[in-house]
Amino acid sequence: MGPRMLALIGRLADGWIPGSGIARIDEFTTLSARIDEAAVAAGRDPLAIRRIVNVGGVITDGVRGDGPLDGPVEQWIETLATWTVEHRLDAFIFWPPDTGTQQIERFAAEVAPAVREAVGEGPAGGVGS
Repeated sequence: MGPRMLALIGRLADGWIPGSGIARIDEFTTLSARIDEAAVAAGRDPLAIRRIVNVGGVITDGVRGDGPLDGPVEQWIETLATWTVEHRLDAFIFWPPDTGTQQIERFAAEVAPAVREAVGEGPAGGVGS
């Protein structure tokens, strides 16, 4: 996420997956702008570079937790839709804390489609893909 790597991503890469996940989410707009500047300088369309972020948390039944993504489906939808728009994110990779599939199935059925709809991407959008 340093300036030289962001410039390299802008010049050559197809996408960016920040290694820190959401730990530095507040910096994503600034970091992404560096990628865009390098892309434009290289004659590339910045929109062709996908922004993908790893997310983790627990989808609950109404209880809000301590993390930005520990809480009910509505909290997940609001947070991910906001991040999608504010930071121009294209997709999220969900890493649930449990080893089962219940959280993944819930993310796929309840969160991802609602985030796509909230940001106007419809069923074929990048969220959760």
